[in-house]
Amino acid sequence: MNMFYDELLFRTDKRPWIGELPQTSTNDFNFAIMGDRSGFAIEGVFEEALRQVKRLNPDFVVAVGDLIEGYWQQADGAHREWDELERHIQSSGLPFFPVAGNHDYGNEVMKKVWQERKGIDYYAFRYGNVLFLALHTEEPQHALSPELELAFRETELRSKREPEQAEEVIRELLESIAEQTKDIKNKHVPNPCIGEEQFAFIEKTLHDHPDVDMTFVITHQPVWKTDSAVYERLVQALNARPFTMLAGHFHKLELTKVAGHAHIQMGRTGANKHKAGLDDFHHILWVAMKDGLPTFTAIKLEGMLALDA
Repeated sequence: MNMFYDELLFRTDKRPWIGELPQTSTNDFNFAIMGDRSGFAIEGVFEEALRQVKRLNPDFVVAVGDLIEGYWQQADGAHREWDELERHIQSSGLPFFPVAGNHDYGNEVMKKVWQERKGIDYYAFRYGNVLFLALHTEEPQHALSPELELAFRETELRSKREPEQAEEVIRELLESIAEQTKDIKNKHVPNPCIGEEQFAFIEKTLHDHPDVDMTFVITHQPVWKTDSAVYERLVQALNARPFTMLAGHFHKLELTKVAGHAHIQMGRTGANKHKAGLDDFHHILWVAMKDGLPTFTAIKLEGMLALDA
């Protein structure tokens, strides 16, 4: 496979992706993007999404992170979640390429579990004449206080036990978090950190692949919404090549165009609502590459109906 990672930094045989890219002799192909499964996953939605995506038969799947609830203080809980999720992904038979979200990598325990199981925090791959940068935005970790972790676990249980009350109990948790963090400046602004080692990898990978038709930059947090220099530095590294940025985190589908480049924030693929909105629905994004250009189709899961003849 045309997979690339920092071999000096990540000396491991573990990989975050599942499956292998199929062989291709053309630059026209299709892939699917899946949004946040958590926080507070609605049971069965992500799994049904996998089944529906399988029927669509993409060449591969990309996921923008927050695949498990996470924020565990004991590794056993995190491993149980990953074991269950990976069984569903593997049974789908779909090549699956994720990035880490804050739920997947949100404290030192979660970071250790990710590195034990998946080895690599960021990577890249090339498919035909398209380059994919799967980047990491979750350093440093922002662990929950013991009180908030207890509230988080209770909210997780209640949202599953009483799904009709899920929005209310999640809102209560978010209000509690807001109260505890009210003195933190810019708390609603994404704070992605892409360090020097990762930027060195990004710049080398872009230098090694100057001939691609399109570059996809995949992160969990939407870096274009940050007030840091991360976004500007990424754009500078891309050096006017055609690119599209993909992210998640806020559970709301948005398309923004900046200087002609699409910036797509995915909504939910299984996660519960955090706030109401007309565009707040479970979906996948279907991407068709043809002649070096992508077209994007958001597919509502609620509108998909499989007919088994």
